[in-house]
Amino acid sequence: MRFIPSTTKQKEEMLREIGVASLEHLIKSIPEEVRLNRRLLLPDALSEVELEGQMQAISSQNSDFSRMKPLLGAGAYRHHVPSAVNALLQREEFWTSYTPYQPEMSQGTLQSMFEAQTYFTRLSGMDVAVSSMYDGATAAAEAALMALRITHKARIVLAGAVHPFYKDTVKTYLAPHGIEVFEVPHAACMVEPQALAGQIDGTVAAVIVQSPNFFGGIEDLHGIADAVHGAGDLLVVAVAESLSLGLLQGPGDAGADLVACDTNSFGLGLNFGGPHNAFLACRRQFMRQLAGRLVGETQDLDGKRVFVMTLRAREQDIRREKATSNICSNHGLNVTAANIYLSLLGTEGLHELSLLNTRAAHYLERALLATGRFEKLFDYPFYNEFMLKAKGGASEAAGRLLEDGFVPPLHVHDLLGEDLYEDALLFATTELLGRNDLDRAVEVLSR
Repeated sequence: MRFIPSTTKQKEEMLREIGVASLEHLIKSIPEEVRLNRRLLLPDALSEVELEGQMQAISSQNSDFSRMKPLLGAGAYRHHVPSAVNALLQREEFWTSYTPYQPEMSQGTLQSMFEAQTYFTRLSGMDVAVSSMYDGATAAAEAALMALRITHKARIVLAGAVHPFYKDTVKTYLAPHGIEVFEVPHAACMVEPQALAGQIDGTVAAVIVQSPNFFGGIEDLHGIADAVHGAGDLLVVAVAESLSLGLLQGPGDAGADLVACDTNSFGLGLNFGGPHNAFLACRRQFMRQLAGRLVGETQDLDGKRVFVMTLRAREQDIRREKATSNICSNHGLNVTAANIYLSLLGTEGLHELSLLNTRAAHYLERALLATGRFEKLFDYPFYNEFMLKAKGGASEAAGRLLEDGFVPPLHVHDLLGEDLYEDALLFATTELLGRNDLDRAVEVLSR
């Protein structure tokens, strides 16, 4: 009886209370021809011991992901999370995932958000940052909506090397608004300047690029920013691998007007695909068009340092027609994880870790090319992710890696579908791959 939510007597009491004779009366509006009219084809009931044994047998068929070495990135990167992050995160004072509406009761949460905002603005080279959004893709979409509000123009240009999932999310957000979204094809996995120049004519609200882009390429943000601003448009830079900001120049310092960055690499595990977290940053003059909430620092009546929300632009907080967004939320616990992670590493630690990631990628690329079993489709500057063509076939190479305890790289054709990428693999490296791991991967792929 422990798994039965209500008894026959309880059901009869509920039916009397709502004034109907039977459960069938509640579904009488459903036509007979679409009803199942038979019992569900479910197996017989099991005892708890039998059920546990069956579930364990099923789970034993899974690979132990924690023991496999990752060569897969493509927008979600597995990094080491220091044990201190989860230890501190488990303190019950932080156990909130939503908005601290009462500042007098939420000083710790507000302080954590304020500190994270500070880190994010320093890393991105921007003036202001909302610390908590769903993920990088939705932050990029919110940046597009923000650009529309700022410029009152009706076109968005997407660089072709932006992650496909980011592009789909932006298009989905903009679809109800009747906004034209034009995608500029990439050249050799990078923004093609002439193709971009042909689309920025003063009618564009924003150009959205990603750096490092989907292929891991580091875009010339200075050159892109000059071209975009010369046409009187805004530049949005999306960042999927936040750890790159520990080494590369902040997009704001390179000329970006808005930055949408996924922060999953800052102290959050992959968690089977989520939840992630992201920040959205902008220049000070655009602050009031931000989606989400900003935390500020002030003094109370006794002169003590306190934290408050200084900007709340959601439909819960202001008149709905004036809200900048009604879908962005607050991943408060994830923001705290990022804050703890960045506090632990500090400026030097983040730089060293970021440098380690990119050195590992360049080492692996050179070693794979030296085997003669791989070739470059394109030559471009990259951070910790690069694309190579497997001469013996992508599926065969991925299968050998999987058998040897590696999470294989992305088969690019599976996501992009173009014949050009038939045997292309997108390799990613993080600090979880030591020199011995990289050498072992090369040895497996050179057999």
